[in-house]
Amino acid sequence: MTIESHSARGLADEALDNLVHQFARPLDFLRELVQNSIDAGTPRIEVRVRYTPAKAGDTEPGVVAIHVDDWGEGMDEAIIDSQLTRMFSSTKEDDLTKIGKFGIGFTSIFAIQPDAVLLRTGRHGENWELIFHRDRSYDKVRIDTPVDGTKITLLKHMAADRVPAFCAEARWVLSYWCEHSSVPVIFWDNTEAEEAAAPDMADPFAAFEDPVTAVGPGPEAVSRPLSVDTELFVHHIEDAVEVVCGVTDTPGYGFYNGGLTLVHTTERASLEDWARRLGHLTFKVKYDRLEHTLTRDNVLCDEHWEKAMQVVARAADLLRARLIDHIAVVVEQGEDPGPWHARLAEELVAAGLHGDRPAYSDRVMLVDRRGKALSLAEVEAQEDAQGHVLMACGSGPLAEHLEASGTRLLPEHPGTRALLMETWSSGVLGRNRRMLTPADQLYLLPRLLMRADLRSSERAMMVAAEQLVEHRIGRRLKLRVGEFARGAREALVVNGPEDGGLFQRPGPTRIRMVAKLQQRCLLVNRQHQTYQAHATAARDNPLLAALGLLHALLIEEGLESPSTLAELSNDAARRLTGDHP
Repeated sequence: MTIESHSARGLADEALDNLVHQFARPLDFLRELVQNSIDAGTPRIEVRVRYTPAKAGDTEPGVVAIHVDDWGEGMDEAIIDSQLTRMFSSTKEDDLTKIGKFGIGFTSIFAIQPDAVLLRTGRHGENWELIFHRDRSYDKVRIDTPVDGTKITLLKHMAADRVPAFCAEARWVLSYWCEHSSVPVIFWDNTEAEEAAAPDMADPFAAFEDPVTAVGPGPEAVSRPLSVDTELFVHHIEDAVEVVCGVTDTPGYGFYNGGLTLVHTTERASLEDWARRLGHLTFKVKYDRLEHTLTRDNVLCDEHWEKAMQVVARAADLLRARLIDHIAVVVEQGEDPGPWHARLAEELVAAGLHGDRPAYSDRVMLVDRRGKALSLAEVEAQEDAQGHVLMACGSGPLAEHLEASGTRLLPEHPGTRALLMETWSSGVLGRNRRMLTPADQLYLLPRLLMRADLRSSERAMMVAAEQLVEHRIGRRLKLRVGEFARGAREALVVNGPEDGGLFQRPGPTRIRMVAKLQQRCLLVNRQHQTYQAHATAARDNPLLAALGLLHALLIEEGLESPSTLAELSNDAARRLTGDHP
C-alpha cells in the first residue's frame, strides 16, 4: 500500500483561506457538501453528529464527529486530483485558477477548524481514502474496501457542554440551506446516544479505523416540499419554475436552486422592480437556472431570475382569485372577513387594479352589522341612493332605526374600509373615492321636546321666532327644539322630519337647492351654548333673543339669502316699535 503525502503550497494560502471562509457561519460548509452530493447524483444524503467523551485522565476534551454520507457516483483518482484536491495539491503547478467544482465547496469544511477530516469514496472499481490534517495537508491511500458513493467525517475536539449548541446549530444550518432540497436530506443527532466503550488507544482519532456504534434518536427529515407558512397560498409550476405564493402579515422571499437555498430574505429591495407588485406577499421560487451573486448574499438578477419573477407574478394573479373565493367562504361561514379584506385591498393596489369596478362586484364578500352577507354591488347601490357608505356606529337606537328603514350598516374594520376605498367606480359626477362615513357622523336620533318641556322664557323665545318665520319665510320652514345625545358637542341645528325621527347632520354638499323650493324642519340643539345664551337673553326680551337665534340658525344652515335675514331684522324692529301688521 502506497501512501502519498502532500502539503498545501504557501503561495496558495491566501486564495485557500478565502474559500475556507467564504460563508458567514462556519457550519455553512454543510450546504456545500450537500450540493456536491446532489451533483454526484445521490438518491439521499445523511448527516450524523456523534460525540465521544474524553476518558479519565485525558488532557484533551472529547471528540465530536460530523458524518456526511451520500450514495452518488463517487470519485476515482482522476476526479480527486482534478476536482477535489486541486488547491491542496497545487505544489505541482502555479495556476491558482484550476480548482474543480467539488473543491470549491469542499474547502469550506476547514472553517470549523477540524482536527482531522476523513473522506472515503469509490468509483469505477477504485476506492480511496483521504485524511486531511489541521494544516490542510492530506494523505491519500487506495483501499480495498468497496465504498458506495462518498463518505466524509470531520472530527474536532470539543468540550461536552458545547456539543448541544453545536449540534443544534448544525441542524439549523441544514434546515436553512436544504429545507426544500430535491434530494432527501436526513439528520441524525447521536450526541447523547449510549455508545460502546471507546477503543483503548492513545490516538483519539482511532475511531477512523474502528468507529463506535451509536443507537440514538431516529432520523429527522430536513428537506420537505416547497411550502410557505400561511393559511392561504397557491402552488404553481410553469416551464420548470416552481412557485408557492401566499398572503401573510410578514412577507418573505425565498429563491432556490435544486431546492437548496440561494437567499431567503424579508428585504423588499431584493425584489428590485418587482417590489411594488410582489413585495406584500410571501413566496418561494425553485428554479435550477437561478444562481447566487459572487458575494453569496443575494440571488443573481439575470434573465433566469426575470423569468422566475414573471412566473411568481402569474402565481400572484392565481392567488388573488383564490383570495376572493376564500373571502366568499369566510362570509358564508359567518366569520369576520375584515382581515382578508385588508389583504385583498393590498393586492389590488399592488396589481394596479384599484379604482375600477371589479368583475366580482356581485359576489357576496361583505357582511353588515348584523352579520348578513351582501355584495359590493349592493353597497354601491345604497351609496348611490344616500351619497355615503354607512359604517356601523355600534349598537343603539340610531343603528336600529337605520336598519329598520332598510339601511345596511357595515362593520368598522380597517380591512373592510381599505377594500371599499380601493373598489370604487366612476359615476356620472366622476366620483373618485367612496364616502365612508360612520352613521353617527351623518345622522342622529334626538329627543324632540314639546312646548311644555321648555322653560317659560324659552317658550316665549320660540313662539316669537316662529312668528317671524311664518311672516317672512312662510310654512316651508318649521322650528323644533330637541336634546341631542352628544349634548353641547353637537351642531346648533340639524334638518329633519317635522314629526321627529332621523335627522341629518349638516355638512358640505355639491348641489344646494334654492331655499324656497324646500320644505324644512330645523331642529335646534337645546344643549348648545348658542341656544343657552339666547334662552338667557329671552328672560329680558324674547323677541330680540328670537331674532338673534334665528340669524344663528339660518346662517349655520346656509340656505336662506342675506336679504331674508335683513327682512327678518326689519320685521323684528317694527314689532319692537309696535309698527307691525
